[in-house]
This record gives sequence, structure tokens and C-alpha cells, in this order.
Amino acid sequence: MKNCMYFSAIFILALHLLFGSCKIQISMFQGDSIYSVQKKEFGDSMDIKALNYYREQSKWFEKLNHSNKEDTIFILERPGIQGNFSFTFWNKRDTVTYTNATGSFEFKNEPSFTNYMMKLVSEWNITEIRLEENLHSNLLPSEMVYATIIIVKDKKCKIDCIRFKDFFKLERDR
Repeated sequence: MKNCMYFSAIFILALHLLFGSCKIQISMFQGDSIYSVQKKEFGDSMDIKALNYYREQSKWFEKLNHSNKEDTIFILERPGIQGNFSFTFWNKRDTVTYTNATGSFEFKNEPSFTNYMMKLVSEWNITEIRLEENLHSNLLPSEMVYATIIIVKDKKCKIDCIRFKDFFKLERDR
């Protein structure tokens, strides 16, 4: 009888730790963490608040095939002039893209950003991103793109972000 109670207590504790830690692991991908980093880096603008709102509404962390133990996740976000937003989330295993251009979330099969831009962000090559911004951000009106990297290691995450003017080179990016 004593062994049975001891086993039950250990079993309940194990379930609590398992499910309790899952909640913590999932929440580290939610918008508040990303929002805090973006707000610190870029200020608390309407774009940052709106990106956070739509990022949270999309529940992207439930749709992207990712690991809570070790992974690197990239995010590209572009607020549009008319209040529409484009988002692409990816890692080595999966890509999730959506927009709210129709007024509700619409998931797409292809990214909303060029392959070259995604390549530079995947390499976190800020020097080359800045060069591209200077050479090929001649789109009018000029839109800002927000890039975020989330590095997950041992169930902890590190988030970094940059923003840059949208760039496009016709010969390369069509």
C-alpha cells in the first residue's frame, strides 16, 4: 500500500512537470517575448503593436513544425500601408506564411518574401541585408521589413531582431 502511494505521488509529480514545462516551452514563442525585444530595439510604435497583435492571433507557434528543445526559427514581417500584414515563419523543417490582406488570416503555400531575402535572414547576414537595403530599396512607397531570429537551446530561447527597408532586384528576385 505504501509503495502504491509512493508510485502515485511520483507519477502525479512527473505529469505535473511534463505538462507544466510544455506550457512554458510553448509560451516562449508567443508574441510577448518577441514584442518585448522589438519594442526595446525599435520603440513602441503602432507597427510594432500591430505586428504583435496579428502574430499572436495567428497562433503560428502551433502551426510551425518546431522543436522546443533545439531549433532556430526565423520570422519576416511586413506591415503594409493600408493596414495589411504579411508574415513568414520558418525553420529547417517547415514554413508557415499568412497575410490578413482579405481582412482575416489567410495561410499560403509560398512565402511572402523573396528567396534571397529569406536566405540572408536564414544566415543572419546583417551586413549583406544592409547592403541590399542601400542598393535595392528603391520601392515606392518604401516599406519596412522586420526580421526576427529565435534560437532555442536546452529549452531556453534567445531572440534578436532587425528592421530594414524592403529590397528587390528584378533580375534576381522575380
